[in-house]
Amino acid sequence: MGAKGDLGNLRGVRGEIVRLHAPEIELNHMLRLLHPRYPVYIVPRADGKLVVGATTIESEDRSPASVRGVLELLTSAYSILPALAEARILEFNTQVRPALPNNLPAIQFDREQKLLRINGLYRHGFLLTPTIVEEVLALLSGRSSGRWALSGCELLCGFLWIFE
Repeated sequence: MGAKGDLGNLRGVRGEIVRLHAPEIELNHMLRLLHPRYPVYIVPRADGKLVVGATTIESEDRSPASVRGVLELLTSAYSILPALAEARILEFNTQVRPALPNNLPAIQFDREQKLLRINGLYRHGFLLTPTIVEEVLALLSGRSSGRWALSGCELLCGFLWIFE
């Protein structure tokens, strides 16, 4: 969100998460529920810990988690994995994700100013980061064509690249 002054169309989307301890549940990969009203993911961590996230609230409010958000997350997670009923709540957390109007990430590169901006990862950062890194390395090594700036756009590989 620190680039909001330079990227006028960047907006904040509040996300709330819950961290749980459930050593009896063995997950080897992320679970995701793509429900239109309550999208939720459950990510396994070390030592029987799980991260359940995340709400999507159009707001830059960084205050503590809301009752509504926590109830939505826990209810959705429980519907996927009823064994969570005995999990212990370790933490509620809130963060603001940067998003662009189309909810897709963008790369802006200015060679003259030696400035590279990667922003707007919204809910996709966890999954797209490896691909974003590959594209940025290609861009910096000269294997990518064009000079990147905030004008014009093209849809490539499922996300938005903004270029001149």
